[in-house]
Amino acid sequence: MTRTALVTGASRGIGFELARLLAADGHDLVLVSRSSEELEKARARLVEQHGVSVRSISRDLSRPGETLDLWREIEGAGVVVDILVNNAGSGLYGPLAQQDRDALSAMLELNVVALTMLTRLAPPGMLERRWGRILNVGTLKGYQPGGPRMAG
Repeated sequence: MTRTALVTGASRGIGFELARLLAADGHDLVLVSRSSEELEKARARLVEQHGVSVRSISRDLSRPGETLDLWREIEGAGVVVDILVNNAGSGLYGPLAQQDRDALSAMLELNVVALTMLTRLAPPGMLERRWGRILNVGTLKGYQPGGPRMAG
C-alpha cells in the first residue's frame, strides 16, 4: 500500500531532503512551496530518481486563506494525506519594534497559522484510517531568547 506525504517548504533545504527520504522509502508526495520553478525542479528530480508519484503545488502559505485553499485542492484531487511534514517557516532579522507589520503578519501566518491549520486538517482522515504521521520541523531558536537581532 503506497502512502502519500504532504511536505511544505519542499523545494529545497530540509524540506527537499525530507521529501527525498520519503520518496526513497516509496511514498508518493505532495510538495508545497512558494517558488514554482524550484518546486518543479524538485518534483522532476524525485520522480526521476525514485519513480514515485509527485504532485507539486505552488502556494504562499504566508498569505491568509492559502492553507485552507491548499487543503481543499488536495482533497478535491482525491489525494489522501497519510504523512504531514510541516517544514515551511521563516524568520525576521532585527529588533521586533522595527519590523514591518506586514512582514511580521506574514511570518506569523506561515509559522503559526499554516502549521496549526494543517495539523488540524490532517488528523481526521488519519484517525479514520487508523494510521498517520505528523512531523513539525522547528528550530532551536524557538526555545531560546532571540539570537542577536532576530525578531522571530
